[in-house]
Amino acid sequence: MHAITQTEQAIDDIARDGYAVIEQFLPAEIITALADEALTLKTSGAMRKAVTGKDLHSSSDSLRGDFIHWLESPSSSAQQRYLQAMDKLSAALNRDLYLGLFEFETHFAVYPAGTGYAKHLDQLRNTQDRQVSTILYLNQNWQGTDGGELRLHLNEDACLDIAPQGGKLVLFLSERFWHEVLPANRQRISLTGWFRKRSGQPL
Repeated sequence: MHAITQTEQAIDDIARDGYAVIEQFLPAEIITALADEALTLKTSGAMRKAVTGKDLHSSSDSLRGDFIHWLESPSSSAQQRYLQAMDKLSAALNRDLYLGLFEFETHFAVYPAGTGYAKHLDQLRNTQDRQVSTILYLNQNWQGTDGGELRLHLNEDACLDIAPQGGKLVLFLSERFWHEVLPANRQRISLTGWFRKRSGQPL
């Protein structure tokens, strides 16, 4: 399936269901390069323990266990390919769904084995800047027994578990879906991001 067809299908899915999954969003060699970069950042100490919301002192292992590194600008060809692909996706979302997306923020995330992220909503307090949440998985040879699924709460009674296989991109409306990251039996790597609209308030 060609990328443009994947994008069209994803936009249809978001319009209908509020979420979409794109398999093999980027070539395997790009996914591998991005995974290697994430692990290099982790082992070099360049990642920091994630915090919640705007409180720089609110890190809690019981809430979330990931280490993150924000991408301010591309520092490799693989990162440039990723950001270019997300720019094209943003343009398509704006064209077809009129979301008013203005910018994209993103970071590497590495979850050590046994850690996850408790049920939450991707909106910072008193803001609605984040419109579409994105997760690009970078895990190699992920098996069903490895765990680490993204649990998307569709409503009060139903949820969808999405396995974090490398190359898979998940998109969902940020203000609509509560979600969580289930603990995995091995290290779990991703690029997490948000398409944002213009903000009237500083972050």
